Amino acid sequence: MICVALPGLAISTDQGQLNGNGLEGFYRAGRRMLSRCQVRVAGREPLAVQARMVTADRARFIATLRLSTDAGPDPDVMVERTRYADGTERITLHSTARRPLCLPVEVALGTDLAELGAVASGSAGPELPASVHDSGLRWTCVNGHSTVTAHPPPTDALASAGLLRWELQLPPGGSRSVELRVRPDGA
Repeated sequence: MICVALPGLAISTDQGQLNGNGLEGFYRAGRRMLSRCQVRVAGREPLAVQARMVTADRARFIATLRLSTDAGPDPDVMVERTRYADGTERITLHSTARRPLCLPVEVALGTDLAELGAVASGSAGPELPASVHDSGLRWTCVNGHSTVTAHPPPTDALASAGLLRWELQLPPGGSRSVELRVRPDGA
């Protein structure tokens, strides 16, 4: 799935997770600003059930998560990810549980800051080390910088693992969102 709003571009598989494989990632002016964006809820990867283009610059991914063993076959949480070509990703958790939930949410991030041509030819290079910056993470190399900022700010930011963490409280039937913004440093 390819979202385009030049100079921004987002390339994803229909699973929604950005694993850093192939061309996956958020690009700005031909440089990959983010190659990895993996969401885990309560220590598990949600099960992808739907992916579709909403507009030329936006894709929507739906995944589910079943937390309780006695609640029947229906999922307790629906995870909706809306990905925009401009480098924004909104992750929304919708609870279908009958009780309040406190959910640890982790987003693992990474990038190589490679040019699109290098990524396409398979010579992108290794993932760069991150540093904690503002309410997110920052990556730097000779050719550029990239930052991911989060709203609300994460409870924890671990640069060594490229990890942002939240403890989200969801009332029965409630929703909570986290918004990530990927930008070249200074933009």
